[in-house]
Amino acid sequence: MNRRPAAVIIAAVMAFAITACSLGTGDGSDTNGAMALLSDSNKGWVDSDLSNSISPDDEYRINDDFAAAVNKQWKLHVGDAYSGIMQEVADAVLEKMKKAVTDESIQGKEAEVLRKYYALSSDWEYRNSQGLEPLKPYIADIESIGSMEDLYAFFGDLDRNPLGLAPFSVTVLDYYHTEQFPDTNLILIETPTLSLKDETGVTYYDMLSSSTALDYFEGVEGKALYMLKQVGYSDRDATKIFRRCLNWEKKVARSGTETKYLNPDKSAVDREKAGAIAGSFPLNDLLNKWGFQNADFVIIPDRMASRLPSLCKESDLEDIKDYLIVNYCLQSARFLDRTTEDKMSEFSISRVQKPMDYGMSEQQKEDELQFSYYIGTTSMLGALNKTYVENYFDDTTISELKSITLDIIDAYRDIFPNESWLSEEGKDRCLEKLDSIRIHIAYQSFEVLDYSVAPFASKEEGGSFLEAYFATKRYDMYHKVKLSEMKFSRDYWDPIDQMTSTTQTNAFYDPSTNGIFICAGICEPNSYSPDMSYEEKLAGLGTIIGHEITHGFDRNGALYDKDGMTNSWMPYEDQIAFSDLNDKVAAYYSSLSPYPGSGPYNGQKLTTEATADMGGLRSTLHLAAKDPDFDYDLYFRSYADLWKANYSLETERFFFMSDIHPLCFYRINVGVQQFEEFYEIYGIQEGDGMYLDPEKRIAVW
Repeated sequence: MNRRPAAVIIAAVMAFAITACSLGTGDGSDTNGAMALLSDSNKGWVDSDLSNSISPDDEYRINDDFAAAVNKQWKLHVGDAYSGIMQEVADAVLEKMKKAVTDESIQGKEAEVLRKYYALSSDWEYRNSQGLEPLKPYIADIESIGSMEDLYAFFGDLDRNPLGLAPFSVTVLDYYHTEQFPDTNLILIETPTLSLKDETGVTYYDMLSSSTALDYFEGVEGKALYMLKQVGYSDRDATKIFRRCLNWEKKVARSGTETKYLNPDKSAVDREKAGAIAGSFPLNDLLNKWGFQNADFVIIPDRMASRLPSLCKESDLEDIKDYLIVNYCLQSARFLDRTTEDKMSEFSISRVQKPMDYGMSEQQKEDELQFSYYIGTTSMLGALNKTYVENYFDDTTISELKSITLDIIDAYRDIFPNESWLSEEGKDRCLEKLDSIRIHIAYQSFEVLDYSVAPFASKEEGGSFLEAYFATKRYDMYHKVKLSEMKFSRDYWDPIDQMTSTTQTNAFYDPSTNGIFICAGICEPNSYSPDMSYEEKLAGLGTIIGHEITHGFDRNGALYDKDGMTNSWMPYEDQIAFSDLNDKVAAYYSSLSPYPGSGPYNGQKLTTEATADMGGLRSTLHLAAKDPDFDYDLYFRSYADLWKANYSLETERFFFMSDIHPLCFYRINVGVQQFEEFYEIYGIQEGDGMYLDPEKRIAVW
């Protein structure tokens, strides 16, 4: 998994997308037990991810269906319940996180602020007693704005404007560097928060004839009107405020440029030029008020900068105030009382798409809200990560994980020179990049944390959870400023970045730093524990580490050089050979159909992750060959154990359609059937379900 994917935030009750498998939760309610559930492919493998897919009377030979044979007894034990090793890992991490937010004996400034925050977030009786009162002073302050000068003053004052709402927002590119600015964490000026902009950046101001767009619009409209009425506006005024908000937001959305298409080297300008492009809009003054006095360069689309003055005319003042009111209501709603939280959830339910039924208990839902949302989407995540690692991780584990990682890197030092499809130049460049990989294990760059700059009051001091949340938003801006003043470093691992949290059940490779990251939240049995045998460790976290290292040499990794610069380094003839090998992987997966009615796989979308899976097996089997007493049976069974799963048909269908990782039983069966060691240990022969002709095997590495 790359550093900036769409992924889940922290390990809580729902299963998380990890390096090799995006795992979801199933409710077990589908009547799939009555189905034959055999793959439509001629292999005859059962889709053993599905609950009720395995009967106690059925016999599964290792030689025919390795995943089903190895995991049969476990499948019978769990029955209809959603389960899987990665879920068990996530559950174990959750229990430790619960202790981290409540245990008074845990020392440290971050632990103390984390407990204070959690005490406010989890005390629903106290939150209910306050209702929407904590929000009302902020709404009244916005209403009091009487001029453009007042408005600009409001934009820049984070005490009054903790959400940092303005005609633009700021992101710091601490994870990306360029040839022109190799040591600089550039700041990116982007379109601001908009009520009708979803998490992917898509806006819904036009084409409301689309059912999806209309569904999204009506959900936001319902939330906004509900909140506006709750803070005291009449039905008529609420409707007027929302409409005027949208009028201004539409102008903003049309003035922006897709920043993902910007070339930082070409789009970055010095502050003086940025200010000149922005004209009468006080861009630099506002950046300075937020703390970015020392940021010498910014990335900003010329179109966006030049249109800032036209967005902030005196005639727009009331529309902008209504934009602020609406978005303060929307962003505050889930940090108030229980009734408001439940209403926001109700308005979020799609009317055109059936929501996934995860079969979660009320306690699981509450845990997800507290840890995945209240902590996981705020800068309080840094306090949780630091408290977790310092209390539930140790130097011995760090040392062993580093040793395993270095061994796997050494395995690739042997593998690359012997790849027949690589040119001599390609082999040298692979080794050069391999030697430059940075290794990050569990501990993030916690020295940057300083929650004292954004204090909030406890319940005993008369505080509110909304004020605690606003404190995290002020801290976000402080943290951005701090990052902008730091030099770019490939060794930096941000502790409040939601996508790279160390408490998530995950490991990932970041091409922009050429670094592998092993999160603390994946270091639980059966992925890893100090008590596991060498074979179990290699089959578990070892194959995951190998998987991530392989990403440095896949189609995406080939776009970034050894220093993480955007620079295609693989020789052209090797790129062609690599593409042909990927096409072979895609063709093989496209011949598979996991369950009746699924249709064939879209093999092209799986090639990157499937190739990385096989790279993880290849590198760890290379290490196994150096141990004369290596227990291959335990290794392969442990690998099958790592990816065992028990899903409803609904959940399996979701993964089949949307996940870029192969389904779990394919990760097991397709993965192991590529390697001669598997054939030798189990005597796999032609005619067996697990047999694949050597010329048809698809392992790239």
